[in-house]
Amino acid sequence: MAADGTEQAIKWERSRQRHADVLQAAGTLPWRSARRLRYACFTPAGPLARLAAGAGLLAYLIWLGVRGEVDSAAVLRAIGLAALFVLLCTNRASVTEYGLSFDVAGLRQVSSFGFVPLYAVRDVEPGSRPAGWPHGPTHGGPWPGRARVHIRYQDSHGDTKVRSAWVREPARYTETVLGGRPEQRPRRKPGRRR
Repeated sequence: MAADGTEQAIKWERSRQRHADVLQAAGTLPWRSARRLRYACFTPAGPLARLAAGAGLLAYLIWLGVRGEVDSAAVLRAIGLAALFVLLCTNRASVTEYGLSFDVAGLRQVSSFGFVPLYAVRDVEPGSRPAGWPHGPTHGGPWPGRARVHIRYQDSHGDTKVRSAWVREPARYTETVLGGRPEQRPRRKPGRRR
């Protein structure tokens, strides 16, 4: 049984590394990486990041007001820093041949958050989370043109987990993720290479 768990962990890690290599080669901008990624879209910073930026901005402006140093340059600088924070908290939902992930723009070179290999995905549901599915982390937040998608998968320990994301074109995202599983891919003819 331990050998089976070790094999699963090794398979997961290999898929994660291959996925990270494809993301590295694809670059940052989704429209420039379309040839290398099966799907990519920016998902805006989540509500917690937006709330933190707003609260930080308000606290800074109050602090400046108490000190009597409020001027247009200080206000613009504070708004710029809050906007930069929100921009760096923007996620990218990416799907490669090996898996899917939700990367944070400011940390993309360091780590790939929320990686799930495509072979582990059990179901994808757009809209509200189906009854009976466990709660899980949510990537991004409500934004015009984005819709919620829930991904149910089996983690490397065999537990059922769910990740949720706000993505553009949820039907295409669902089709891309489910169509990327090995049992759902069309068979290639022998002797033909991509």
